[in-house]
Amino acid sequence: MYSAAGFVFDAEGCGDVFLDRAEKYRVTGRIPDFTVRVTDEEAAECMLHTGLKDAEARYLASGTKFYFELIKRGGMMLHSSAAALDGRAYLFSGDSGAGKSTHTGLWLKCFEGAYILNDDKPALTRSENGFLASGTPWSGKYDLNRDETLPVQAIAFIEQAGDNSIERLSAKEAAVRIIPQTVRRISRERMTELLETVDRLVSTVPVFVLRCRPDEEAARLAYSVMKTC
Repeated sequence: MYSAAGFVFDAEGCGDVFLDRAEKYRVTGRIPDFTVRVTDEEAAECMLHTGLKDAEARYLASGTKFYFELIKRGGMMLHSSAAALDGRAYLFSGDSGAGKSTHTGLWLKCFEGAYILNDDKPALTRSENGFLASGTPWSGKYDLNRDETLPVQAIAFIEQAGDNSIERLSAKEAAVRIIPQTVRRISRERMTELLETVDRLVSTVPVFVLRCRPDEEAARLAYSVMKTC
């Protein structure tokens, strides 16, 4: 049994990659909220479409299954790298290759005590005071994550640029950017639930676009603005 983002779940057929990466999330003596189950047929389909080996395909599919369960419960995952500093989570999202991990890596160099909460798919859940970000076993190529949950301070979408600048987005602009960085192949019912969560997210969490170079000045600019919003 495992626990992530405030939920306890069983895992069946999720493969050795999952078992290795999820070890820090293992718990005992708890009643599961749901089961993440990957069938042989689902693993085979994932292998066919991605070219991954069995264990890697099961790991990928298990993340999708967890995500669907999260959506049912008012949460979501955001394709992003989440840096933690001073007890708050700062999420940096954007298209693949935009420089998310590069940017959060700069936070580790610039700010004492900064660390990576999750480097690919942090889980977002609602609380009475806003949204929380949690580490999960699904954390990208380098498996950078912690089994922790922190309040979300802000989200920024990274765009490469010759100069460093940061601009706050309207709720509508933020939603348009968030949707492509979350799950895409989804049922109508799950999409309705997801859109409700996105609406709550952009109404309560400040969202920015960070146009930047891959340098420490960009990290310091982002932090100086995002920490005070």
